[in-house]
Parts: sequence; structure tokens; C-alpha cells
Amino acid sequence: MSSPEATRLYSPLSTSPFALKNKPPTGSAWNPLHWHSLFQYHKTRLALPNPDKFERLHREVKDTFTTNYLFDGAQANIVKELSSSFHVQHQFSLGSQVMPPMYNFMSGYMTENTMVQGTMDNDTNLNAVVRRMWSPRLATKVVAQLTNMPGHSMLQVENDYTGSDFSLNFKAMNPNPLEFTGLYMASYLQSVTPHLAVGSEVVLQRPTADMEEAAMSLVAKYSGSDYIATAQIQGMGAIQASYYQRINEKVDFGVELNMMVQGQRREAVATVGGKFDFRQATFRGQIDTTGRVSAVLEEKMAPGFSFLISGDLDHVKGQSKFGVGIMLSA
Repeated sequence: MSSPEATRLYSPLSTSPFALKNKPPTGSAWNPLHWHSLFQYHKTRLALPNPDKFERLHREVKDTFTTNYLFDGAQANIVKELSSSFHVQHQFSLGSQVMPPMYNFMSGYMTENTMVQGTMDNDTNLNAVVRRMWSPRLATKVVAQLTNMPGHSMLQVENDYTGSDFSLNFKAMNPNPLEFTGLYMASYLQSVTPHLAVGSEVVLQRPTADMEEAAMSLVAKYSGSDYIATAQIQGMGAIQASYYQRINEKVDFGVELNMMVQGQRREAVATVGGKFDFRQATFRGQIDTTGRVSAVLEEKMAPGFSFLISGDLDHVKGQSKFGVGIMLSA
């Protein structure tokens, strides 16, 4: 007669497949053939989270800054949803101090696994992005830029692999397989504890077949319950550190420090930004140690209609920029 323990272990009706999966592997720890199974078993017990992509290390801090939202002059954006997967956008801008009057037409198509987006301006410059999810873990993205200016067209191919506790990315910009020229980047980010992730990025630049330059950067990211601290040491003595703090569901703050330590060169710029979400508006403010102050306000006047105000003041250079805009979604 079999014992109750034997019945509980071998009967498919009484044994959970998860229990078998979490069962310690058999074999000696001194046997190299068992090292992989032992490593996978202990890593699974840690339940490490995915650390997100390498290129998104400072994403939360950047979202509190005005850098990606500033504009000057007058701007109008009209977005039309033609279907649940397809939309078009018209953008008009004029009165800018740094850009001529411009019109941009944008269109996008998105499904669960595919995203296609294109932009063309009044000078027929074209930007296109195609992203395809081959599986929940593997994705490919192609970015193309075609311009009338010689030497400014660009092609970038990117592959992402998202593991349970790591992220792997490969990029190739203007690759030439015959001469192996172009810009190549590989990055890896690994969670080592539930809160700490470390990683590295390698950049190989080959503008010509007889010219080559390589650089490597090291990063560390610590995520708390309501804060994220990130440090990155790049080649040529460049150091970037950031800190993100979530005050509450409507207030976020971010701090970024960029330093250059190379030979006799010593430079540093610190930036502080804040994001405030109100019931009908979003305000972003930013100030840095170079004497530059900027702010962007987006006011939702009605469903589908927003009013934008942007301001940028450089006290050291004595320059200022101001912009107003509207955004209409239909």
C-alpha cells in the first residue's frame, strides 16, 4: 500500500504543477550540469520585477520637465479619430523665433501588435515609425527619416526583448552590412533585488570602414514606493543622476544632475522640475542652474479642446520665448 506522502507527490489530482515547478532541483551543487537549474530556481524564488527599458531610465523625471513640451509662436493641433485604430493630425505653427512657419501632417494606425506612424511637413520631409510585437516579449521597431538635405536621412532598426526580470535592446542606425559601418548600440538592464536594477550600454560608432570608436556606460536604478533614484556613468567622464519623487497622485517632482569631468574640464548643470495635475489643467515648471526658467500650462477648456501656454526665459543670455496654442480632438 502506498503512503499518503507518495500519493500526494505523484497523483496528478493531488499535486499542483506550480508546486512541482517550485520544488528544489535534485542533484549536487558541485556538478556544473546542475548550475543552470539551481540558478533558475533561486531566481524564481526572488520574484524580481522587470526593470523596464534602458532608454526609459529617466522617464519619470523627464515627464516633470518642460523640455518635451516647450514651443514658441502660435501653434494649432487638430486630431481626428477616423476609427478605433486609425487617426490623423494636422499641426500648424508660425511666429517661432527659431523655426519658419510650418505645416505637419501626421497619421497613425495601431492594433494590439502593430503600430505604424508617419509625419510629413510642408517641405516633404518624412518621418516614419513601424513597431511590431512578435510575442509578448519580443518586439521590432524601424524608424526612418527621409529629408531633402544631403546626409540627414536616417534608418534605425531596433529589437527589444523583455524578460521576467531583465530587458535587452539592440539598435543599429544607418547600418551597412557590407562595410559594417554605422552606429550600433546594445543595452542590458537586470533586476538584482525587488528594488535595485543595474545595467550597461555599449555604443560602437563606425562612420567609415577605417574609423571606429566605442564607449560604455554603467547604470544603477533604485525604485522605492514613491520615488526613483538613477545614476549613470558614461564614457569621457560624463555622469548623469536623477531623482523622482511622487508627492501624491497630482504632484510630481524631479531633479537631474549632469556633470562632465574630463581632464581640467569641470562642468555641472542641475535641473529641478515639477508637474501639477489639476481637475481641468496640467502645469509643468522647470528651473536650472544656468538661469533658465520655463513653464507650460495645458488648460482643458471643454471636452476635446485644450488651450496651451508656453514660456521660456534665459536670464544669463537675456533671451525669452513665448507661445500659445490650441489642441482640438474630434
